[in-house]
Amino acid sequence: MKGPGRACPPHYGYSPRTFARAPDFAADTLYVVGGLYGNPLALDEIDRMAALEDQPPRRLFNGDFHWFDAEPRLFASVQRRVLAHVALRGNVETEIAGDDGEAGCGCAYPESVPDDDVERSNAILGRLRGVAAEVPGAREALARLPMHAVAQVGSLRIGIVHGDAWSLAGWRFAHDELHQPAHEEHLQAAFELGAVDGYACSHTCAPALRVLGERFVINNGAAGMANFAGDTSGLLTRIATRPLPPARSRRPRLRPARARRLDRRAAHPASTRRAGASASTPSGRAGSPAAGVVPRADRRRPAVLGRSRARPRSRRLPSVSSAALRRPSRRRSERDAPLCGTGRSRQASA
Repeated sequence: MKGPGRACPPHYGYSPRTFARAPDFAADTLYVVGGLYGNPLALDEIDRMAALEDQPPRRLFNGDFHWFDAEPRLFASVQRRVLAHVALRGNVETEIAGDDGEAGCGCAYPESVPDDDVERSNAILGRLRGVAAEVPGAREALARLPMHAVAQVGSLRIGIVHGDAWSLAGWRFAHDELHQPAHEEHLQAAFELGAVDGYACSHTCAPALRVLGERFVINNGAAGMANFAGDTSGLLTRIATRPLPPARSRRPRLRPARARRLDRRAAHPASTRRAGASASTPSGRAGSPAAGVVPRADRRRPAVLGRSRARPRSRRLPSVSSAALRRPSRRRSERDAPLCGTGRSRQASA
């Protein structure tokens, strides 16, 4: 039996069919901000990025927006700023709101994550629960948050989750799982059962992209922490029918990315350039929480930010950012059931 931090609680599970519903909201520009991890400086940068848009974007925080904010005043400030927008609960918020310690941090870590890292995450969660208890109404507010959402952006229906299409803490949308050829049938089933064009997620702290025909899964990694070796940038996913506004950064190396059309047969990770100005990671070093999907002129079909190396095709499709290394992973056969604790994580965070 798996212990705290590796176990996947049954109440985390849901079916991809839950996404086959009317959209919860519609937007021309959507920021999906996963893995803020209590970083107020990243929030400041996201505010600055939003101010550069022609029209205010809809912001959705898809879980794990608490983590390093382990002090009541900071915790309250982060929660107030996040809940001013659309928010989902991740495993962190779910376990903060609960009293059962059997799940630990609720991360459902795979075996590839060292036990020391799991224990440290469990300890952080325990401390956060105590901090939240000092903020009146905080835990109750987190308990009321949903686990998933459906957004309409242009003509596309986007399922938004923390983990994957089967579980709050699922790892099927981790990069190694996404790029397993045997996993394609699970992805196709998730698209069909959920009646969506794409899924946006986070949870794994490693950004990823998988494109299957006209459908995609995009994982922004973490908005409040570094995503790549030697780079402190945070990432978010931008899905929009509107062009990316010109970058107005004082750092000349950060510039808007341009997307090319994606080939129908493309099923490999593409390169990504991050756009936007600097933000800070929890360590205080500068980074950039930019970048998801770059829109094209066709206002009916939104797009995701980044540069995609793929062969052109005649029909316009959303182009989706990606970044992460391929890694081997185990295959699981279930299509319509939670799958927690598979895949790999580059860093031990929730």
